[in-house]
Amino acid sequence: MNAVGADAAAPAGVTAGVTERPSAAALDYCFGAAGDEATMARNEAMLDRPILVPRVLAGGPADASVTVTGGVIAAPLLVAPMGLQGLLDPRAETVAARAAAEAGLGFCLSAFSSACAADVAATAPGLRWRQVYLTREPRLTRYLVEEAEQLGFEALVVTVDVPVVGRRNRDLANGMDRFAVAPPALVRSEPFRRLMAERGLEDREVLAEIFPNPFTTWADVADVIARTHLPVLLKGIMHPEDARRALDIGAAGVVVSNHGGRQFDRSVSSVEVLPAVVAAVGSGVPVYFDSGIRRPAHVATALALGARAVLLGRPVLTALSGCRAEDVAALLRGFTEELAHIMTLLGARQPGDLTVCTNPAGGCR
Repeated sequence: MNAVGADAAAPAGVTAGVTERPSAAALDYCFGAAGDEATMARNEAMLDRPILVPRVLAGGPADASVTVTGGVIAAPLLVAPMGLQGLLDPRAETVAARAAAEAGLGFCLSAFSSACAADVAATAPGLRWRQVYLTREPRLTRYLVEEAEQLGFEALVVTVDVPVVGRRNRDLANGMDRFAVAPPALVRSEPFRRLMAERGLEDREVLAEIFPNPFTTWADVADVIARTHLPVLLKGIMHPEDARRALDIGAAGVVVSNHGGRQFDRSVSSVEVLPAVVAAVGSGVPVYFDSGIRRPAHVATALALGARAVLLGRPVLTALSGCRAEDVAALLRGFTEELAHIMTLLGARQPGDLTVCTNPAGGCR
């Protein structure tokens, strides 16, 4: 999938509703992935492999509500942290956050959001998480944490799988400089402006100096956890040992994710490692799932394999790319309703009742 342009940029069925506002390069950036995009394809394909097992005589319809870090949501769905959504629509993050709040779902704001955190907090009173990257400038990392605390975000999501940015063929072919085309709201913050003045650099140059940070260690993450009263989730966990280590340093939970295939094009899929991570941390620790979700049946599969809830990424971008606020609300409503329908069909009164059979010859979980 190395072709460039609007038709190549989005999954099948996406471009029909896209207006001319997002450029082909913007769509490529938002919908593309690393290298030949094999990991992105594997994420989805492996979610289609497990078989869900119906149970009968459940005694009532499904209740999809679930307790997640920070509160209770109407269904085990949160909008994933996705940077620079302004490439699709200048209102993107506020539109998505409001739609999630109105649906009773969760929303995670990217560290590199186009909208500032204060605007999102003012717009959407629902359950909100804030993504944090550990940059090479500790003052900026502290600012992100303290801002989230002050604005009432319920949790921090520290993304740990970007020591370097993956090579994305579409962006390379387009000459896409994401921060030049759509500078994140962070560059307008007072701490960032001070950094620019101190270093005598433009915003893009400062961003290039501080992010990504390949020198980040477990001790750095532990320091963030120790300094905040908010629960901290580690996103980008793909190995059981890393999951256990996250708990050892005080993480409140983990997000199984390979960054939607945007980092490395020969990675194991997220769903393939999900059961092992769930087993490693135990039933009392929330494990969230990200990467590959395209339809409600995928959500049911991840829940059956032990995820507490899932983060929706590209489906939300698809809705945003139409530049109509109602599309995002319709997407989230559709996912919620269809998930409840699937649960009822399968005799699952609660998300944790879903049963998967990964090996029909060997029996079901």
